[in-house]
Formats: sequence, C-alpha cells, structure tokens
Amino acid sequence: MVFRRGGDDRRTEVVEEDEDGLNIVSGDDDGEELTGDLFEAGQLCDICRVEEGRVGLDPTCRGAYDGEPVLYGLKCLAEGLKAAYSGVEGVAVIVESFDEYSDHYYYRLDEMPAYQFVREDVEAISWLLLTIGDACARCGEQSRFAWLSRDFVDPRLPEGEAIFRNLEQDIEHLCGPCAGSALAVSYLSLELPLMTVELPRSAMGIVMPTGE
Repeated sequence: MVFRRGGDDRRTEVVEEDEDGLNIVSGDDDGEELTGDLFEAGQLCDICRVEEGRVGLDPTCRGAYDGEPVLYGLKCLAEGLKAAYSGVEGVAVIVESFDEYSDHYYYRLDEMPAYQFVREDVEAISWLLLTIGDACARCGEQSRFAWLSRDFVDPRLPEGEAIFRNLEQDIEHLCGPCAGSALAVSYLSLELPLMTVELPRSAMGIVMPTGE
C-alpha cells in the first residue's frame, strides 16, 4: 500500500515555507516529488560513522522542502529524532509505524484528498489537529503532536476507504522531544533492515506508515 497523488507520483505544486513554517502554494508545476532511494542498506550512520544505518530521516519530504537527509544507526536514533522533532513548527498527527511498513511519510492536511484519503478521514484528522496544544502527556510541556497507535487505524491501510477509527477515545498528545522518543522506540521495535521516515514541515499534517 502506498498513498499516492491521484493519477500521478509527482507533486504538481511548488511549496515554499515562510518564516512561521506555513506553506505558500504557487501555481507553478515545475516542482517534482523525488522518488529515488535516499538510503541504501549497508551505509554507515551519518552521526557516528561506526554502526550500520537503519533509519533514514528525510526532512525534504520527497523533495518538497529544503534540508539534508540523515541516516541514523540504532544508537544514535533516539537523540537524533528528539532533536529533529524539537524544531518542528506547527502541529501534526503521527500514526505509529507497524508491521512491515518500511516508510513513514508526511502529508500536509491540504493535500490529503489528492493522496486518496477519503473525506471522512480528512475531516477526522482536521478535528484532531485542532485539539493539540495542551500539556504533553509524558513531560507536561506544550504538545505539538497527536499520537495514534495501530489501534486507531485499519491495519490494511486501504486506499479509497476510511482508515481511522476509535478517534472518540482519549488520544495521547506529545511535545517534540517526546514524539521523537516515541518514534525511536517504535522504529526499533520493528527490527526492519532499513526505514525511510519524513519530518513534518508545514502548519498541519499527518505522518503515515506506507510501503509497497
């Protein structure tokens, strides 16, 4: 399963970020989503240069934003993700990665319909994003993320159908560092040889498991 833009694997709009992290979408169509592999099995961790890299962080979100991809080994992963998520502007929903989904992609709220998310899911996520901002459930700092475990989604992640469920239940809200720590635990538990994950970059969006 891969969420793709309807009928096209490319982004057809150029996205720029202003100083507040908000998106300005132009009408140009020369922007293009990068689909090649950023990371390869056997590469060394970019931080320690000792252990084999296992989780690649792509802050460009397939070429839509500026930034340098970083490959983390297992020992460097937690601190790397904590630091990366500490600098995120805006708010986002994070669907915990699970099973064999080796990619964890970020989708802006305004582009979810173009990636085959149905109306019910877009409306549910829109509402959930508005609830973020209270105290982090783990440390008490201001939250920026809503954390959805696999219990809140259809594990098949079917395209063209509603995939979210049980959103009326209490949902954990996390600050940036706690979200990074939670993601590190999740990625490590999967024991996959190589994962590619993206960093939220705009005002509102969702991080989703995906993969062939």
